[in-house]
Amino acid sequence: MTSNHQPEAILVMKGVTFGYPDAESNALEGLDLQCGGGEMVGVIGPNGAGKTTLLRLAAGLLAPTGGRVRVLARDPTSGHRKDTASHVAYVPVSLHVGFPMTVRDLVNLGRIPHIRGFFESRGDRRAVRHALEMVDSYHLASRPFPGISAGEQKRVLVARALAQEPRLLLLDEPSANLDIAHGVSLLDRLSRLARQEGLAVMAAIHDLNLALLFCDRLILLKEGRVVASGDPESVMLYPVVREVFGSDVYIGRNELSGKLFVAPLKEDSRKRGPQGRS
Repeated sequence: MTSNHQPEAILVMKGVTFGYPDAESNALEGLDLQCGGGEMVGVIGPNGAGKTTLLRLAAGLLAPTGGRVRVLARDPTSGHRKDTASHVAYVPVSLHVGFPMTVRDLVNLGRIPHIRGFFESRGDRRAVRHALEMVDSYHLASRPFPGISAGEQKRVLVARALAQEPRLLLLDEPSANLDIAHGVSLLDRLSRLARQEGLAVMAAIHDLNLALLFCDRLILLKEGRVVASGDPESVMLYPVVREVFGSDVYIGRNELSGKLFVAPLKEDSRKRGPQGRS
């Protein structure tokens, strides 16, 4: 039996436009999109397409110059920042920490929206441990955050976000600086967490193959506009990908996973005709 149940819309953007001061054109123009509980949505597109700006608007770190953003039917820029942080978590590409804060202390900052009073509770400590275990980083708990590798720092930042116990998790390049094993492991755990806990996950992903492997839906951006949106099969079409990224690729299907994959082609491959799915 086929279910017509639609995931609860956690994030909704309607006609969202945003422009940075003194910029010649808007970073985003007229975006309509949503992200529901239980799904992982990948935001893809070339450099400068507006992926990070989109995430920062969803997190309430920026306010749109046009249109509206709603998270759980509320404006994420209104009210106290702590209230927004109790249901929205944002993971930047990187974070500079100039003093030797331990990994455990950094992840514990994710509990601030939930802490009542001056002291952390047993539940807070349990949430921090669980978050670190989720990203395979509990063994780093007592290490100074600035002293671990860039890939390890990325996993710890994801753990801090998970410790917030959000309804909406926003990630900017979650696989950046991660080796292939940790990149696959992290995105696999996040996609399963979305399904099991009803978490809405939206991630800006440069690695198209990881996006194809783990995302339920894709949003393809170019110059601040949505070019295509939907399931990976309907978005990753050769003419669309070539137009948006300005590069020839081969789009095929992995015989083991059944998922699409993208392979870049050298310049001399262009003479060989259409590449993959159209």
